[in-house]
Amino acid sequence: LCLVLVTALLAACTAVPISSYYSLSKIDPMKIDPAQIRVAIRVDESVNVTRGSAQITLSYQAESAGIDEEHQFDVQLTGSQALTPTLTKAMLPGERITVMSLSPGDAGAMRSFQRRLYQYKAAGIEGEGSLNLRVKDLCLDKTLPDRDIPLTLFFKTESDQDYIVFVRYELHDLFSDISSDIEALAFCEDSYVTDV
Repeated sequence: LCLVLVTALLAACTAVPISSYYSLSKIDPMKIDPAQIRVAIRVDESVNVTRGSAQITLSYQAESAGIDEEHQFDVQLTGSQALTPTLTKAMLPGERITVMSLSPGDAGAMRSFQRRLYQYKAAGIEGEGSLNLRVKDLCLDKTLPDRDIPLTLFFKTESDQDYIVFVRYELHDLFSDISSDIEALAFCEDSYVTDV
């Protein structure tokens, strides 16, 4: 299985640290234990992450065998908010970290997908897979400060390892990008919530 890591965020507004590329390239979606997956979001406290979630998308295509699968798994607030050195490194005043994990149902669905991948491999079917991680459904508890607001998305697949910086981006740049249809995050009391 060829794994391609995709951020699904605007290229002009995102940055995957060079130091993360090697660690990300070592992730094997067939061997991930879904129960150990953790996603962490670090952003200014004015942004409410707990009402939203992150989403992992796993896909696999094998044109020769007519296989085209894509599955989305929501990653939601977990009870354990244990912080690690990577999460807190260079943390800015006013920033908050939220740790998320897969629900038991989504963890089971991911395991079922992994079993199918093993079956494809055993049958000699060659294809390409991708893993995409994005944040969605963020909202504001209060007005964003009039300064750069970085949002860092962290990812890990083993409980005894530290996080990998998956991507960093700047919220104001995202909203002002001419190719973006996102104008601003909504306040949490509003009924409309914006996907990022």
